[in-house]
Parts: sequence; structure tokens; C-alpha cells
Amino acid sequence: MIDRPTMNIDGEEWTRIARSPEVSERQGFRVELDIEHDLALFRVDGIARAVTNVCPHKRAACLYDGVIERGTVTCPMHAWQFDVVTGANLAGGGGLRTYDVREIEGGVWVRSSDIA
Repeated sequence: MIDRPTMNIDGEEWTRIARSPEVSERQGFRVELDIEHDLALFRVDGIARAVTNVCPHKRAACLYDGVIERGTVTCPMHAWQFDVVTGANLAGGGGLRTYDVREIEGGVWVRSSDIA
């Protein structure tokens, strides 16, 4: 795992995973933390969101490259659609793990215990 800055927020340790400008409304941003934590970051209505980057359909790490529209991401490989805020699979079935994200001091931060 790459050494990343950490910060104490409300008594918990958080890890910076991206710079705020890297997360846009138009395209996803991939953050490969380690073999278990591959995240896709999206901006929905101005708020940074993080979900697992791995589509549950074929376990492909490609969601960051999917089409984003009205808070959903469509897997570029098999067209499964997921709500980026809740992680729900819009067709039913397996959804995505979501991560609590904070934007502070120009960075996107995730709770360290969620990626340990």
C-alpha cells in the first residue's frame, strides 16, 4: 500500500485517497489501495462518492471507467447499473460496497478502518 496522508476527523483516523480536482462529475477516478481495496470515485451533485471498483457480475475492476448519469454508473463491460450513493444494483442482485467520504483541505478522505 502506498504511504498516504492521514488526518484525525471527529476522533477517527481518515486517509487521503485523492485530490478533490481528480474527482469530477463526468468521469470516474480509480484508486488502487491494495489487493482488497480497489475504489471508484465519482462526484454526484457536487459530492464525492466512493464505491468498490469491482463489478459483482464478473468481478471486473472497471466501474471507474463506466458511464455516469444521474447518480448511476453503468459497467462498461456488461452494462449492469449501480446507484453510486447507495451501491444498489438497479436490476436487483449483488450491489457495491460504499465508503464514507469526506472532502477536506482539497483532498478526498476515507475512514482508515474501512480500508485496513
